[in-house]
Amino acid sequence: MSKPQPAKTPEELYNEATDDTTLSSGDLRLLTAGLAALRVTNDKPVNKIELQAIYGMIAYVAHDQNVGEDIVVEIMTSHFGVDSVAGLPARLYQNAIEYLVDLKISNILN
Repeated sequence: MSKPQPAKTPEELYNEATDDTTLSSGDLRLLTAGLAALRVTNDKPVNKIELQAIYGMIAYVAHDQNVGEDIVVEIMTSHFGVDSVAGLPARLYQNAIEYLVDLKISNILN
């Protein structure tokens, strides 16, 4: 499994939208507001319900593959480059669930 592709940063999106374009002051205000919203969204961690779902999947994978939950957590957090499950950005929630569904511990440990 490959690592998730990093999303474009808010600044990259802003630069693409404004490159070689003449924009009105209203358009620029909208783009700037969108830029601020994207910055907040990119930093927001998974919420309580998403976190419970991820921990449920971790428990299922650990039970199904006869390993400790701590092993599954370590593999997943390493894959996504976060210190803890709770530190996973909300934008990667779906990627995390899909990763856990496809995770084969024996392929990693052998």
